[in-house]
Amino acid sequence: MEQIKEDKKLLSNVSKMPGYSISRSAWLCHVGQKLRKIKGSTCEKCYACKGMYNMPNVKNAMERREVFFNAIDFVPRMVAVLNTLRLPEFRWFDSGDCDSVRMGHNILDVCEATPDKKHWIPSREYKIWSDVLKTRKLPDNVTLRMSAHMIDGAPSKGWNNTSTVSSHGSKTAGHVCPAPLNDGKCGDCRACWDSNVSNVTYYQH
Repeated sequence: MEQIKEDKKLLSNVSKMPGYSISRSAWLCHVGQKLRKIKGSTCEKCYACKGMYNMPNVKNAMERREVFFNAIDFVPRMVAVLNTLRLPEFRWFDSGDCDSVRMGHNILDVCEATPDKKHWIPSREYKIWSDVLKTRKLPDNVTLRMSAHMIDGAPSKGWNNTSTVSSHGSKTAGHVCPAPLNDGKCGDCRACWDSNVSNVTYYQH
């Protein structure tokens, strides 16, 4: 029980969302670190590479999460933590992204073992997830939502669920995130977790 309590401290309680999340350092993103160098990309001004994310306590927490993600017993420990959560929605990576095929498989193992949870996995790591899905299907309780690389760019092709970022006043695709009109919160919206929603558009901020 003490281990579960300690592991639960590694979760993020993001005020915008209805449930918990877990993050990795955005400095470790494979695709993200390339996109940060490209003007007009969705990662050029990454919120998770500035401000409070550079504070020593936040960096230390990210290091502890990295150890957790790579622990040999990550799957059973993460399942145990999720089984303590009251709300059904869970988001992977409120910052950072999937690091490897192994991590992708571990995440889907966790999802399969927690069928009462709705898992949203946003990602820009197309290659990693393509390799993961060569050998298995997404569990029914998972929405893998692949993010467009450029602001005002089209949804990524070849994926059932995607997301885009639009500058204000530009054309949007699919469901538009209501958070900017709702005090920055999801409210009753659960589109990001809904695999029937093909694309979610977020406004640039």
